Amino acid sequence: MSTGVIYPAQPEQILKGLSKLWTSLGEEEKEHGKPTVLRACAMTLIVATDSEGGCFYEAQTISELMREHPSRGVVVTVCPDAEHGLEARVLAQCWKPFGKAQQICCEQIEITSKPDEWPNVAWTLTGLTAADLPVIFWCRHKAALSPSATEDERAGLQAIVNLASKVVFDSQDLEAGEAVKLISGWQAQGTVVGDLAWTRLTPWREPIANIFDNPARPNPFSNFDSVEIAYTDDKPSASALYAAGWLSAPHKAKVEFKKVEGHGPGIHRITLRSKSETIDFERTTRENMTLRSTNGRQREYTYPDHNLTTLMTEELAIIGPDPAFNAAFARAQELL
Repeated sequence: MSTGVIYPAQPEQILKGLSKLWTSLGEEEKEHGKPTVLRACAMTLIVATDSEGGCFYEAQTISELMREHPSRGVVVTVCPDAEHGLEARVLAQCWKPFGKAQQICCEQIEITSKPDEWPNVAWTLTGLTAADLPVIFWCRHKAALSPSATEDERAGLQAIVNLASKVVFDSQDLEAGEAVKLISGWQAQGTVVGDLAWTRLTPWREPIANIFDNPARPNPFSNFDSVEIAYTDDKPSASALYAAGWLSAPHKAKVEFKKVEGHGPGIHRITLRSKSETIDFERTTRENMTLRSTNGRQREYTYPDHNLTTLMTEELAIIGPDPAFNAAFARAQELL
């Protein structure tokens, strides 16, 4: 269920649209004679995009995320072809849990902005955040994240960052040095930052961590004094730096990066070396990974599909600072 276009997109007009939406849903409840709608919200989730295809993909992802992380979702699309300078519409995303008659509904606000209105979007968003709940800003505005961003693009980005409890972005399309500069700048302001390039490392990190979680292991992690990250990109990506930082930070292990041919972009192999053992974790095909040790043990894993819904579901599970990421990031800065 959605409303028509709200123009101008002022906070009070958008909130009135939301109120009418819930009134309409309440009338449906009366027709059924019993409560059929449960309103849910645990955060405000803002996503900004300048995708040429509009906001369809981001709006669809937010609607999927709401099932795990109920939120007031706000999708901001910056589009030069927008009919008005700043316009909006509101809708309810509803679903029925399996075996239940009652719907769970979350609010979604879609805002379309011309590029010259981007610096003013934060003013509208200020009046739309759910009171006393975290505000997560997922930035997919590539122009604003770019080193060549204009002054207005930077100003608009920073204004929304100032509203957020946490900023999430994806450094996949940035050089590692550019990503580190962005994150260090935000962290210096006290902003909690999440990078989906770090989230993509979970399939690498979990099996390695499981090896050393056994306190009875005869060769502990502290004995491994050398880390090698083999990558397939032109240069080590932020993900490669994070992996190296995560593994080398505890004991300042020596780190080497090696360019290789592989089965897709990003990390191809992680190698840990001690005096008595070498551990290799490698992508053997596009869909498979093999973890092997010179002590004779070997295990196979599936290399997962890193879709945005999966990555963001994991990232939204940590609203506050992530100590593991922060330690890896601090070490990655030293490795640049």
